[in-house]
Amino acid sequence: MHDNPSAEKQSADKQGTDSVVLIPQPSTHPRDPLNWSLSRKYIVLSVLCLASFSGAIAPLSGQLNLADQEKLYHKSKLEETYANSAALAGMAAGPFFFAPVSYVFGRSSTIFWCVLCTLVCQIWGAVMTGADDYIPFIISRLFAGFFGAVPTVLGPRIVIDMFFLHQRGRAFTVLHMAFLFGTIAGPTFSGFVSAHSFFPVEFWWTVGLLGFTLICCFCFLEETGFDRESLDRNPEVPSGIVANRIATFFFGQRVVLPTTWRETAKVAVTPFLIGICPVTIIMGIFTLISFGFYVGVNALTPVWLQKPVSAGGYGFSLEQNAAFTFCHWIGIIFVQFYGHWLNDKLPLALARRYNGGVWKPEYRLHVLWLPSLILNPIGLGIFGAALQYHLHYMVLALAVFIVTIGSLASVPVTVNYVVECFTKYPAEAGIVIGAYRIVYGLTISFYINPWVEAVDVGWVYGMMAFFAVFSFMFVMLLMWKGHAIRKMQFVSLGSSEEGRRLVGE
Repeated sequence: MHDNPSAEKQSADKQGTDSVVLIPQPSTHPRDPLNWSLSRKYIVLSVLCLASFSGAIAPLSGQLNLADQEKLYHKSKLEETYANSAALAGMAAGPFFFAPVSYVFGRSSTIFWCVLCTLVCQIWGAVMTGADDYIPFIISRLFAGFFGAVPTVLGPRIVIDMFFLHQRGRAFTVLHMAFLFGTIAGPTFSGFVSAHSFFPVEFWWTVGLLGFTLICCFCFLEETGFDRESLDRNPEVPSGIVANRIATFFFGQRVVLPTTWRETAKVAVTPFLIGICPVTIIMGIFTLISFGFYVGVNALTPVWLQKPVSAGGYGFSLEQNAAFTFCHWIGIIFVQFYGHWLNDKLPLALARRYNGGVWKPEYRLHVLWLPSLILNPIGLGIFGAALQYHLHYMVLALAVFIVTIGSLASVPVTVNYVVECFTKYPAEAGIVIGAYRIVYGLTISFYINPWVEAVDVGWVYGMMAFFAVFSFMFVMLLMWKGHAIRKMQFVSLGSSEEGRRLVGE
């Protein structure tokens, strides 16, 4: 069950990384998550991915069925998309609250209770079937996002706890692809489920998924916080299965490192301090523009597809719209293979070839050349042209597929990079970059119509394409001067593994 460091190194050797140095160095304690067997780590990561997937599905599950909501609440289709904006607002805000709470009650316990609260919010949304329930329905989406995003933002901390530097790229890819796949799969499944039913059914099926996720969390999630410098600080964890589960989820303070409320308050401020560091601002601007356009495309595509042909849309039914979302699925599957193959391999190769095996966080950014500089702008341009000239819907599907690859491939890389600039505060760093990622998509519903009226729909997305190219210059700046830029931050926050010899001679 518990591997020692040498066994872990042998396991790494068998994976074709025989010259890789283990960073960070594990302790000799069997409870150290770095010393856990790979199977044990993968089980925890799998449950974490399931929780991220389910948490993403819940708040956005009503994204497509705009017609039923329009008739019930007597709102326009664009006003119905405000529910998605509310969900995104919750997904941006919730992590700022729960990240410090997790220091007191534990990562696993916080995730467990947030999944439960997300389940309650889905029931809340499902029973909002009165004509006057529009505002409570919007609020239910807000809180579903508030709780649902927590597993993904606490995920980076758990990944850092369990995995070595040379393994993190793939772990981050799997974690964030699970979350992003949830944002796509939720509307797809809900669209098919509610195509011939009243819209609340699209929330009820997610209740079952969240219930299953809750059971998996209770059975398999483990607390990963561990102090390798002061082994005596680590609390004793009950070895019995029942006692361990109760201590972890109902009395979380028993299995986490002791902390004070003053320290918790300090942690609560940390994301804001990280957010004003130059390296975070630069990467955040790139993320806001690059990924934000994908959120804007994804959130508004149902509006364009379901508009009547006479109004410039495609006249899709709900079922046709749900089928259309499979172009997102194909794109995200491509991204998963791309990231799994390249997100660790390319940075390691660059360290070996150009820096004598010595690590620099900026090596991770070179994975972004193809998706962010080339594919994303091309996809946005095709999307705008398809709407402007009302091209066949398959052209629109091709554009969405390309934009999906171009935008989603950047997510695990940017989160991984920022986390490795602040290795003492991985969750807080992930929160900040996640907020940047969401903010554009959160607001686009409120000003897209005036923008279209001002320049026509083709140039709206054409301008997005040019902005996407411009945003990549911020990544190039970090590739060039990342070391110097990372020095311009609060001394107490900045920490990275730069300068460590990762690849042996």
